[in-house]
Amino acid sequence: MKKNTIWKNMMLCGAVGCSLMAPLAAAQTIPAVAKMSPKVIVLTAFPPEWQAWTVQKSFHHKILHVAGLIKPLLCDSNGVCVTETGEGEINAAVTVTSLVKDAALDVKKTIFIRSGIAGGVDVKESALGSVYINNWVISWAFGHHYLSDQKQLAWSPPGCADYAAPGHCGEYAHNLYENLAYKVNPALLSMAVKAAANVQLENSSEAKKLDKIFAIYVAPKVMVGATITGNDFWIGKENQAIAEKIVHLYSHGEAQYTNTAMEDLGDITALSRFGLADHYLSIRGISDVDVPPPGKTEEEIWRTGDLYAGALAERNAVIVTKAIIAHLLKDSA
Repeated sequence: MKKNTIWKNMMLCGAVGCSLMAPLAAAQTIPAVAKMSPKVIVLTAFPPEWQAWTVQKSFHHKILHVAGLIKPLLCDSNGVCVTETGEGEINAAVTVTSLVKDAALDVKKTIFIRSGIAGGVDVKESALGSVYINNWVISWAFGHHYLSDQKQLAWSPPGCADYAAPGHCGEYAHNLYENLAYKVNPALLSMAVKAAANVQLENSSEAKKLDKIFAIYVAPKVMVGATITGNDFWIGKENQAIAEKIVHLYSHGEAQYTNTAMEDLGDITALSRFGLADHYLSIRGISDVDVPPPGKTEEEIWRTGDLYAGALAERNAVIVTKAIIAHLLKDSA
């Protein structure tokens, strides 16, 4: 090739290079759109829980439509947001994943709080309207639920190979294969308990009547316990005993079963996949007791309806959640 041909080609390449670089240089001068970094995202499951927050005009300061969500993300001027996930583990996991992956959001420092109602246990101190700040989130579904030879509801744990690496059968929490159990971040839990220590919970005459039927305390309070997550609504002492057994096994006796709901495991499992499980809290108000009242059977409850204090449970869950959020905002100021 002649020298002048080489020179012409070099000049042409230089020109092309300059023509390609020019728009790149121009693009670099355009400022990137700043991502929104919520301080707190409150997760609700269904309309009554959602409405308990969104009736507050403060949550209409900023509205963000996120792909994968059934409701928009509504935020106040302090960076506290709320959305509705839909009921059940799958809807919860899809929603949380959508929030984490959305290009307009940066949630690496966000605290996610599940705030809603739950079924309770028939122990004296667990009055309707009580609120649990949950220290463990446990799976109801894994393992084997069956009818025993004695025609009793029964359960046995999953096989070790189903959830654990060889030789690690006791590692139920945060395991590699199945989402059996998650221990809530102790530091975050301690902060939440401290923040809610002096809250005044509401009560109602209707809830007191139900408390007396179940022979439990008539004054709701804030407590710590484990929540178990399952998509099916169950009731009865046999199922309650199974829930107690599952929680005891998966937490190595550390946790006590106190309430059951449908979303929490989906929340924390999704967060765990992105290294954010330590950013999660579960706050549950007790709306009903998951055993029939004295003199009633499970089938009678299905026919007539559960004895329910849902509105009170939701209001008290909001009260406790707000106290925790106020503490978080104060610490971040």
